[in-house]
Amino acid sequence: MSIMSKGFFVTGTDTEIGKTHVSGCIGHSLVNLGYKVIPYKPIASGCIRQNNNTLLSEDALFLQQACQSLYTLEQICPYRFEAAISPQLAISQAHEHISTEDLASNIIFEKNAITLVEGAGGFYSPIASDGLNSDLAKQLGLPVILVVGDRLGCINHALLSIEAIRNAGLNLKAVVVNQLSPNSHYSLGLEDFTDAPIYHTPYQTQITPTEVSTALVNRLLSE
Repeated sequence: MSIMSKGFFVTGTDTEIGKTHVSGCIGHSLVNLGYKVIPYKPIASGCIRQNNNTLLSEDALFLQQACQSLYTLEQICPYRFEAAISPQLAISQAHEHISTEDLASNIIFEKNAITLVEGAGGFYSPIASDGLNSDLAKQLGLPVILVVGDRLGCINHALLSIEAIRNAGLNLKAVVVNQLSPNSHYSLGLEDFTDAPIYHTPYQTQITPTEVSTALVNRLLSE
């Protein structure tokens, strides 16, 4: 993989479709191949208040552990809110203003490292006071990994998201269909309606990261 790529922007078709889990599994797989991976979740809501009054993002913690990152949770996820609502609403309720530029300015890039930037919600979900995930993705210009939750309606959601990502002028590197239940196969036939490269992650009961397919890893490391 050329270091010019620097990393990936991970987005989803919706919220609660396993975006963090897939991101962690990708990071875990790359680390096992000897790559340094820097996870970054620019903003998180629904965080847990700790005894010392700080806020913990469980997603950021999972990414930190999966990628074996030495960066602090505050560096991995600099903007954290307790309310379990969209980041844009959480920002507004806190009477703050956080721009997509603010989110982008905290991302860490290192030579010979791959930065995984995980958005919040779907590609068109609000992520800042002034923009959507799509706006942040365009600002960064990184190749995009689209995570699709394998549930009813996912083909429609996937095709709309694929079109939106491409219309934004971004490089859609991979579509990853994440199986959300043992017998969910709602994504069957998706490949008949798009030329995007599609990969699958199986249903998992454990919360620890596992290896993604060799085919997906090879795709991400290709030029």
